Amino acid sequence: MNHRVTHWTLALMALIGVTAGLRAQQEAPLDPRIAAYDKGPAKIDVSKYPPAIKAAYKLFTTKCGNCHTPARAINCEFALEEEWERYVKRMMRKAGTLIGNDEGKQIFEFLVYDSKTRKKDLYDRKKREVPGISG
Repeated sequence: MNHRVTHWTLALMALIGVTAGLRAQQEAPLDPRIAAYDKGPAKIDVSKYPPAIKAAYKLFTTKCGNCHTPARAINCEFALEEEWERYVKRMMRKAGTLIGNDEGKQIFEFLVYDSKTRKKDLYDRKKREVPGISG
């Protein structure tokens, strides 16, 4: 009996430790720039986007919204494919299996399409600034 109680106690302590770690991670102070992104608009009007991009937007808001507000990605200064590729891959690693490869690809495609559409001026300016890249 004591052996069983010890296992349950250890399991409960591990669960409490994981929960406390996640809570501390969520409560860690944000970089002021990132906090500003979070305070911006959290939704995009995608009514004129192609059907596949609309579906990817829904996936983006669902998956990315599990860890942070979608406003963070919507309002950040990322626009180029290279920036989004690094960002999505980093989020996939942080989220573990929460975002699979196919889902990550769809989210990436949405973010790039949105950058070329809604953030067109930023996208074009950044393309001009990167040596060896043309729009």
